Amino acid sequence: MISIGLSDITESDLLALIADGVSEGRSVDYKRELPKGNDEGKKEFLADVSSFANTAGGDLILGIEEEKGLPTNIVGVETADMDLELRRLDSMLASGISPRIKYELRAIPLKNGNEAVIVRIQRSWLGPHRVVFKGHDKFYGRNSAGKYPLDVTELRTAFNLSGTVNERIRAFRTDRIIALMNNETPIPFTDTPKAVLHCIPVESFTGQPLFDVLPLYENPQSLPVIASTIWERRLNLDGLMSYKYGSPCSAYTQLYRSGVIEAVSGEIVAKTYREWTVIPSLAFERYILQFLPTCIRILQRIGATAPVLIGLTLTKTRGLSMGTSALEFGMSYPIAQNSVILPEALVEDLSMPIAKILRPIFDLVWNACGYPRSENFDSEDNWIAR
Repeated sequence: MISIGLSDITESDLLALIADGVSEGRSVDYKRELPKGNDEGKKEFLADVSSFANTAGGDLILGIEEEKGLPTNIVGVETADMDLELRRLDSMLASGISPRIKYELRAIPLKNGNEAVIVRIQRSWLGPHRVVFKGHDKFYGRNSAGKYPLDVTELRTAFNLSGTVNERIRAFRTDRIIALMNNETPIPFTDTPKAVLHCIPVESFTGQPLFDVLPLYENPQSLPVIASTIWERRLNLDGLMSYKYGSPCSAYTQLYRSGVIEAVSGEIVAKTYREWTVIPSLAFERYILQFLPTCIRILQRIGATAPVLIGLTLTKTRGLSMGTSALEFGMSYPIAQNSVILPEALVEDLSMPIAKILRPIFDLVWNACGYPRSENFDSEDNWIAR
């Protein structure tokens, strides 16, 4: 893979592949032409792309001549309508690989008037992915020699890895929730109902990634806490923590060296309203909606990538009702559970609208109080704060 952002690649970067003798292999492949429109051409293209997703990701570069795997000339591809060709490739990838993969397409203008096309494929943690075009039901991986069909043993390993990753993520989150319910926190914390937001990159549990947290430590504003404008920070064994000043503390954010973010607030879940203790629906949702983009930016800054699991948990919830204007008319019911552990939302694209990510999660909180859905969203998943 070319080690710069796809949007920044120019013809000079492609020429450098020739000058440096970057051969085809695990993370790069060259093709002289765009995939042909016949079945064989489509299958070959889908096999190439899926092999990257099933291995380590990489760049498939179209419009480069090669000899014995080494790039020799950048000729580009000739087409009357490049936008139409990119849509054709996008359509093939959307329907021909299962489950779907994460990729980007870009055409690079060349001095000769043609364009090279790069398909940048991210390594997938949700595979293995197979080609499902017209009965070509196969899985592919990559090594230094290029793509190859995965054998039974490799497929078993890939499926087991996918299941193991899910189990490890669930175990981590469960362990943290139990600790927080027992008020076992990295800093003395108020014994109040808590909102616990977890942002968990899947890659954090596929190996042992260690991200550098020192740049964020050196910038005091880079790791905030929920619903606060002033906080302290400190390094700890797990990584970096910011916390709201006070004894005991009422909010903190822990950035683990693995890339996991755990943000906890003891101030936004429960408020007293007349004779009820309620979830302040507007403030609660607003604070989470405002904070999740910060978490996404932190992940991007340290170099963590999608997919990311977003999990929300509320503790000490038994007896809480949803605070709305309709509360006094008896439309809200108290939560029966001592904790509300909501299913994770899978975010495969970090540019996905925040409200769209969180709405299904918020709906479940309202379900726990007897409502069919959050009243603060419109039919198009826009948060409108009724």
